Amino acid sequence: MERMDYWRTIRQGNFARLWGSQILSQVAQNLLNFALIINVFNAASGTRFANISVSLLVLAFGVPSIFFATMAGTLVDRWNRRLVMLGCNVARGMLVLLYIPFHHSLAMILALTFLISTITQFFIPAESAMIPQVVPKNYLLMANSLFVFSIYTSFIVGYAVAAPVLSALGEFGPYLVTGTMFGLAGLALLGLPRDHHTRDTGLVLRLSFWQEVRTAFQIIRSDRWLALAIRQLTVTQAIVSVILTLAPALSLSLLHRPLQAASQYLIIPAGLGMVVGVVVVGRLVRRWSKIRVLELGLVTAGAALSLLGLSKFLYQAHRHGHSLLADSSIALIVAILVFALGMLNAIISSTAQTVLQENSTEEARGKVFGSLSMFINICLL
Repeated sequence: MERMDYWRTIRQGNFARLWGSQILSQVAQNLLNFALIINVFNAASGTRFANISVSLLVLAFGVPSIFFATMAGTLVDRWNRRLVMLGCNVARGMLVLLYIPFHHSLAMILALTFLISTITQFFIPAESAMIPQVVPKNYLLMANSLFVFSIYTSFIVGYAVAAPVLSALGEFGPYLVTGTMFGLAGLALLGLPRDHHTRDTGLVLRLSFWQEVRTAFQIIRSDRWLALAIRQLTVTQAIVSVILTLAPALSLSLLHRPLQAASQYLIIPAGLGMVVGVVVVGRLVRRWSKIRVLELGLVTAGAALSLLGLSKFLYQAHRHGHSLLADSSIALIVAILVFALGMLNAIISSTAQTVLQENSTEEARGKVFGSLSMFINICLL
């Protein structure tokens, strides 16, 4: 019966267009992010600025959510969402092509990345708000589940194909491919119904923005479970950011191969782990309390991170000048640990988000989550 419900949801014409646009844009964004990490690291390889360059790039991905996430959500609620999504996809598709003439300038790469990420902050809330408009209420749960599932699978596909695209089409290949995908994502939206919002955005925006920020911090201070969930989300997102920043260096250190040749050991296992985490988290919270799941998840993630760092020493010579294990065995151990980290990230994030939702009132929930997200990103910096 559940499979039939998913199929019936997909057969909703407007939902299929919206979902197709999401898949194209998500895969394009992940492909672009990973290709940029590889290109920036390779450009600075052999210098002491390699990891710093990747760190600046990751900041360019994440900083716009601090400054613009809440503002974007407030503005999009007053704009024509279909036009916002269409404009965002077209703008991103055009901006991606500007990487080609400026591919040797780190400053321009960072500026373009920051701008594209800023535009994405407007696309995400517009896309989420369109879901109830394109499916009947009885299909809403299935529609949201499909969107969440495609977020994780798009991460796997986008990051997994980045290296092959680089190898097949050269360093400009990802820009041409992602530019085309953003354009197709925009075309998929043309058939969506119009939606008109003409409310004032000036004073209302300024008042609602600061009210949401104040409300968010008041809620965090007043509820210890919310504070715990925020801390857990902050730690897990910090882990993801650190691993993403150090991925090229980790690949060379742990696998003795460049990142573009190691996606099957680092990227695919992490993505598959996230998918598995989404599947098993429901069973875990039925067996234990959500707080226990958060505590056990964070401790286990710490152990997995420690083991990942220690795996480098498996290359040390033991007897007769040979390593303790063969390179293929060490790569398998790294893949298993990365899979575990991906799974634990999904479990902790899903559980913490649920704690946040359960401990905020229905009236305040929609207003404060953008500010809570902003708070998490500020903590990461």
